[in-house]
Amino acid sequence: MKRIPLTVLTGYLGSGKTTLLNHILTNNQGLKIGVVVNDFGSVNIDAKLVAKKTDSMLELSNGCMCCSMDEMGLEEALGQFIYPDSPINYIVIEASGLAEPSELLGSLSAAKRMGIRLDGIVGVIDAENIEKNAAEHQTAIDQIEYSDFLLINKVDLVTPEKLRDIHLLIDTIKPKSRVFETINGAIDLRLILDQEVFDEAAFESLKEHKSHEHEGHDHADEGHTHEHHHFQKFSFETDKPLDPIAFQAFVNEKLPLAVYRSKGFLNFGKKAHNLQGIFQLVGSRMTITWDKWGETPPKTELVFIGQDVEPDLILKEIENCIDSAPDSIEGIMPLPKVG
Repeated sequence: MKRIPLTVLTGYLGSGKTTLLNHILTNNQGLKIGVVVNDFGSVNIDAKLVAKKTDSMLELSNGCMCCSMDEMGLEEALGQFIYPDSPINYIVIEASGLAEPSELLGSLSAAKRMGIRLDGIVGVIDAENIEKNAAEHQTAIDQIEYSDFLLINKVDLVTPEKLRDIHLLIDTIKPKSRVFETINGAIDLRLILDQEVFDEAAFESLKEHKSHEHEGHDHADEGHTHEHHHFQKFSFETDKPLDPIAFQAFVNEKLPLAVYRSKGFLNFGKKAHNLQGIFQLVGSRMTITWDKWGETPPKTELVFIGQDVEPDLILKEIENCIDSAPDSIEGIMPLPKVG
């Protein structure tokens, strides 16, 4: 019996993993794909963004899969896709942006007992921020080293000179990588799915090598801690509409740069023509795209991830964005483009 292939999507915060996952689900080549979405925040925004694309999804929230789910727990989770007469013939895991790939992939050893074949690891790179991330965060480097394919995403946001520098950076971290350049994660899926490129022996060798590196950096006294232990996560939810002008001022003036990543859904009520705002913040770049709420009641849900911030002060500031006059036409936005 052919073993069901499994692809892992990894990449640092805000690299575009969810966008790539939605691209995979939209252009699925007739595959029936089971999806596992792991979000570091307490509200699984990524799962909500993927939910419209598939009815075969498992959410893992409020922590990184690399340490919050042991081998037995993952086996139980994957068992929801693997059973007699299951229609699933491919599995994709979207890991948290802070997941440490060696431990995440190590926990997937359970998959071999279940008729699952680890096909490959796709690392998504944020072209705009990779140099800074690699300089400051070991996890961003590890995610490149452990990947079988690398997608330099958001290449439209950088100059040709910076793109050349990114290729040079990748060559120093992982020479002779399979590298593709993408915008919004758009790629011919035949290049990255069902390629049988995962090399378990090479993975174990790299893992052992990096283990020795950690020992050489004097981790013995403090123990090797996961990078995400140094990050704070907090969320904000309200059924009341926000004022769009006040929210823009909050992002521009009140939200500290130490909040590296934020994402979620915005409800501006009538002032945004009762459309759903899909909010993304990576570093200093903010975007809002628009969609219809559908059957979901309008609700603002936001997740924030940062270091050395004061969540209570930030949450108080965003509470001040709640619209005191939601029925007023003053401040109404031009009709946004949907989709």
